[in-house]
Amino acid sequence: MGIKERQERDRETVRRAILDAARELFVHEGYQNVSIRKIAERVEYSPAAIYSYFPSKDDIFFALAEERFRLLETGDATVLDGSSSLEQLRRSLWRLYEFSLEQPQYFALMFVDRSVPRIGREYERFSFAREMKER
Repeated sequence: MGIKERQERDRETVRRAILDAARELFVHEGYQNVSIRKIAERVEYSPAAIYSYFPSKDDIFFALAEERFRLLETGDATVLDGSSSLEQLRRSLWRLYEFSLEQPQYFALMFVDRSVPRIGREYERFSFAREMKER
């Protein structure tokens, strides 16, 4: 492994640590009560280091929301397979229940979203892009 690959791997490791710490803090303390400084303390980096990965707390939260959407998306193909609307609803609810068990912190983030207006807009954009890709 070359220096560049190792640097990329190290950068991704730090990014992952930031996201994991932020997810835990957002779930347990609420989005409004978490600061970049608090996230930095959790991962033992300076706030400036965090800003070199994410321009703002909103961007950290959006990265987590995007991960959550992608995790939820993995079950969408079986949910929307042409069956009746009632059956699709049943499958969607079951998939959401499974997701809550498989990814409890990501599931909990769904209830934090309301305090971050940008997330709703970004989700709409993400959903639209996914729909266009499927066409």
